[in-house]
Amino acid sequence: MNTINPDLFAKLMTLPDSARLDLLEFLGATPIGEGQLNDLIENIESSIAAMRSPLQNEPSYS
Repeated sequence: MNTINPDLFAKLMTLPDSARLDLLEFLGATPIGEGQLNDLIENIESSIAAMRSPLQNEPSYS
């Protein structure tokens, strides 16, 4: 059984449910190093932030 660095696990747990579940499923099927896991988490976080940014810049019509 592989273990996950506690700091990386905590970081993983902050992801939205769907992203977290997909990543946990991937980790269960694929051997991966800590550096790669950290990169994956950061890429997911960046993608989520990029998707949210345009929504925050939308003009308000109220």
